Amino acid sequence: MVDSLTGIELSSPIVIVMRLTLAMLAGFLIGFEREKHHQAAGVRTHMALALGASLVMLLSIFIPTIFYPDAPESDPGRLAAQVISGIGFLGAGAIFRFGFDVRGLTTAASIWTTSGIGLAFGAGFYWLGVIGTAFLIIVLQVFEFVENFMVAKRYIRFLHVTFRSDQYEANKVINRIKQTKLEIRQVSIKENVEEKTTELIVNCRISDDFSIRELFDNIKSLGHIISIRID
Repeated sequence: MVDSLTGIELSSPIVIVMRLTLAMLAGFLIGFEREKHHQAAGVRTHMALALGASLVMLLSIFIPTIFYPDAPESDPGRLAAQVISGIGFLGAGAIFRFGFDVRGLTTAASIWTTSGIGLAFGAGFYWLGVIGTAFLIIVLQVFEFVENFMVAKRYIRFLHVTFRSDQYEANKVINRIKQTKLEIRQVSIKENVEEKTTELIVNCRISDDFSIRELFDNIKSLGHIISIRID
């Protein structure tokens, strides 16, 4: 069995080094893009991932060629399949909560895709690995601007408004909040009977360009507002 690009025997150290190097290069390019976005999974993580996936792919190819007489029904894709399923745990580690938002989903997806790119180089599908690397970097770089241009990012926040219960109903405060075009998801009302105060808790989504100051000023203009807080 010979390498499709060099024509050298597949078991040659030259072919093995070339495939592992190309896989690590792909991991470096993808990891560098993630590193620029200050993600925990950066250059070394993606390089190690691509190297490991390529190594497993080569191993899954070599094992049947050596043990085929004793195991004619061996499947070269079995180890590769375990990489794809097992890498999900590593991807899950890149996802975390930041306040009320979830971060790291894109990095988790890039980790999973990088494992596929490593398998492609390990199997000798060079063009598939190169094209996959290029497409992934395009998705991470170019389409970030497209996404930001087409879809305004909105973050989940909790607005707490405390006011005197004997002055007006909670609906009056809610209507005033709606005037600011805030995207309200859920409203909770808690009343303190002894202190005669009502706390309004609004689960909402706020975009990057939303004016918190304008929201606070609108609410304060009602009068008798004790406190306003947004988390």
